Amino acid sequence: MKFLVPFFLFCSLFTSSLFAVEKHALIIGIDSYMDSNKARFAEWQNLDGAVNDATSIYNILKAKYGFSSKNMKLLTSEKSTTKKSIQKNFDALIKKVAKGDQVFVYYAGHGAQISNSKFYEADKKHEAIVPSDVLRTGEYLLDVEINNYLYQVTQKGGELVVVFDNCFSGSGTRGKIDIEELKSRYVPVDDIDVNQEFPLSKSIVDEGALVVSAAQDYQLAKEYKDSRGQSHGVFTYSLMKALQMSSVHESADDIFKRVNSIILYNSVPRQDPVVEATEERLSRPLFGKVADAKQGVHVAVIDAEAKFKITLDGGAAIGLVPGAELTYGEDEIVVKVTRLFGVNGCYGEIIKGENKLEEGYLLKVTKWAPFSPNRLKVTMTDIGITTIEEQGLKELAVYLNDEGIMAYSPLDAKVGMIIHKNGKNYEAIFNGRNPVSLGSKVPSISKIESLKKKDLEAGELIYLEIPPTTKVFQSIQGDLSAQPKVELVKESDVYDYRLIGRYNENNQLEYAWLRAHAHNNTNHNPFPDETMWKSEDKVYVISDFAKRLGNMKGWLVTNVPANEANFPYKFGLQKESDQILVKEGALIEGEKYGMVIYKDPNLFEKWNGNDRYLYIFLLESNGEMTLLFPANGVAVENFTEQICQDKKGNYKDKIALSDSDLISIEPPFTTDNILMLSSKAIITDTSIFEQKGVSERGEQAALDDILNETGRGKKKDAANWYLERHTYFGEGIK
Repeated sequence: MKFLVPFFLFCSLFTSSLFAVEKHALIIGIDSYMDSNKARFAEWQNLDGAVNDATSIYNILKAKYGFSSKNMKLLTSEKSTTKKSIQKNFDALIKKVAKGDQVFVYYAGHGAQISNSKFYEADKKHEAIVPSDVLRTGEYLLDVEINNYLYQVTQKGGELVVVFDNCFSGSGTRGKIDIEELKSRYVPVDDIDVNQEFPLSKSIVDEGALVVSAAQDYQLAKEYKDSRGQSHGVFTYSLMKALQMSSVHESADDIFKRVNSIILYNSVPRQDPVVEATEERLSRPLFGKVADAKQGVHVAVIDAEAKFKITLDGGAAIGLVPGAELTYGEDEIVVKVTRLFGVNGCYGEIIKGENKLEEGYLLKVTKWAPFSPNRLKVTMTDIGITTIEEQGLKELAVYLNDEGIMAYSPLDAKVGMIIHKNGKNYEAIFNGRNPVSLGSKVPSISKIESLKKKDLEAGELIYLEIPPTTKVFQSIQGDLSAQPKVELVKESDVYDYRLIGRYNENNQLEYAWLRAHAHNNTNHNPFPDETMWKSEDKVYVISDFAKRLGNMKGWLVTNVPANEANFPYKFGLQKESDQILVKEGALIEGEKYGMVIYKDPNLFEKWNGNDRYLYIFLLESNGEMTLLFPANGVAVENFTEQICQDKKGNYKDKIALSDSDLISIEPPFTTDNILMLSSKAIITDTSIFEQKGVSERGEQAALDDILNETGRGKKKDAANWYLERHTYFGEGIK
């Protein structure tokens, strides 16, 4: 369905204006709906995270983007989120907006699709937000109504950002990211026909706005609990993480690349944000030209009576975690965060200077601590199987092999049954059916024959999953304990990979790691679905695979510092045939591509002028890592002063870093990442960009020193490194 202005997730980014004197925000979050506790509405589902989302967005706008509470409306109660109240607040907002003002509108809550037999769109449906009094009034706020309010803002010269995180936001269901427990922000409406004509809506995108939807118009927007037990919408969670990481000067395009990568890493099924804007608008920052001194992250002091317990009005919502540091004024009083509380609060202690802080003082964040454990989480059956169980499973495997019905991977498309040990009991798992318990002992051949005749279709196979033996369990447990990039967790916990076993064609026992929610990379996940299989006597290789995957995850999810230095060069692949620059996404079969870097004019204007060393490396979906630039593997001829300047000393707009046919696209297609690290410090040991042996070398500390460097002088305004991640996948010719 083509929808000019997706009402449920507008993320229209402000155009910059030198004369913008006010910033306005209307932020709406609805968890609870009137009368939802009454018997006749027993099937109604209130939400858990919409108010958290709205509050988090409110806090980060104040802390990082210079919004003042006097010009911000936060609507979260049942009374303040009725249809009339929302309309009243839209009217008040429009009345206050003047030319050049920056305007932010946000909605989190239920969404619905409403039929209208007279509507001009092909599917005859409105997208609508669901006010808190809908169960009493039956009235929704339709997309055409919302579009009218937003269009009025643009006509008054307002520079508009709108974010709607609810279902059907691209034209859907919101809730840790445990795929099995995602909660819906969608309200089904089957018996309503508006039966009313509306004039064609005018596109706010044509008026210079940027529109971002939480999901496609046929998808649902999900809700989940984060590591602290706080519920959030998946999209808003990803947006918050991206805003926390990014510079206030970062382009809208780059911010939403961050958002997409976070959603992709978590493998959220069928939720793909949609961005609509002109290329020129995407190249500019989220909120205009934010070069004034007020920008950056500032946090207010709530209470400073004790040196070792400073209470601050900022926390998880703006990206603070224990270990982060904040500085006050010329005296350089430094406060270190010790503990978080609530959605957006923290405690800290003074680690430098005297306690001269008072309520209301503003502290600037000068050191961002990494979010705790981005380590790869792996799991395996709690206790290894006995020798007797192992013998019984081998006999069953011999039978399946002899019958020609053994599958050697759970991802085989022909698998119709999986025999799996769940806790103390074995069970048979079928597609679309509840598991069948097989008891605590290894199932007999006669039992499997009976299930095969009853439940398997012709040609379907059986995958027999072998738990680790006691020897394998103890070996991996010892190898992975206290690893900096891998964490062994319980089967009941959220994990990235699970250890699985099989008997191969020769009835030899082998093991591999299987990615959680693996589906043969149909969703372009950058991580391999399944590692190579290794025999029991090479279990040390299985442990090494986990360490390599942990290293891979580290590169893909490391919290990159904001590009405060405004380093201006970005990476792309240039198609040889027509010179089109591909920054992300599909690479076409039969085409050839070369590596280039190109200058971002917006960043170049604000660049601090410090040249950097560039390192570009390929991280393949099978876990291999290869340095692409500098091509000779030696850290020379990769300094921007050398490669980016022309003979007159001017910085060029685009620089080729390889032959134009470096990469050829041929089947089989995979999803791979190319990363560009820019560093003020030279990295002489470029083997750190090669995957093999990385977990066994001690030299990694040299790189960690660079990535963890935050400046040891008196003042530090910008990190000295930056990491770009670009995800590409092969695409066949249709």
